[in-house]
Amino acid sequence: MLVAVGTKNPSKLEGVRRVFTDFFPDVRFESLDTSSVTNAQPIGVDQIIEGAIRRARFAISKTRARFGVGVEAGIFPINKRLGHMDHQEAVIMNRRGRFSLGSSAGFMLPSRWMRRMIREGNELEHYAVEMTGVSGVGDKEGLVYHLTKGRISRADLTEQCVRTALVPWLHANLYGF
Repeated sequence: MLVAVGTKNPSKLEGVRRVFTDFFPDVRFESLDTSSVTNAQPIGVDQIIEGAIRRARFAISKTRARFGVGVEAGIFPINKRLGHMDHQEAVIMNRRGRFSLGSSAGFMLPSRWMRRMIREGNELEHYAVEMTGVSGVGDKEGLVYHLTKGRISRADLTEQCVRTALVPWLHANLYGF
């Protein structure tokens, strides 16, 4: 089985690989650059989900894959007192355009960094590099790895959202797939 993944990010690819190889031993992967179809910094659950759909749709449209997978990380505001959370959504889409959705655990982002991000208009990655001192942290273990003192990685969050997005495909009779 071929799975097309709408990213070149090594952490996201690792999370997708973990899930699909767990259920489908004969799976192969093709990764595609989807930077042209997504927003630079999704803010709000709607933008995060839309980014994941665009990534999955693009990936499956450019290949002969059975599934296209899109994973989008973004920020959603909670409220003034609690601030913002980082969160990932995954979409798994088949060739007919039918898709499922899954979520990762989210984590609160430091308020002072978020205020700077909003004021200055940069992406979270810019501040994640400042916070961690690691260049390209989003393509590596992710900000969450540093904030959890090495207990959770970006690949782990990707695995969570892809694993939960796969549920309807594993139980097609229950979901009408």
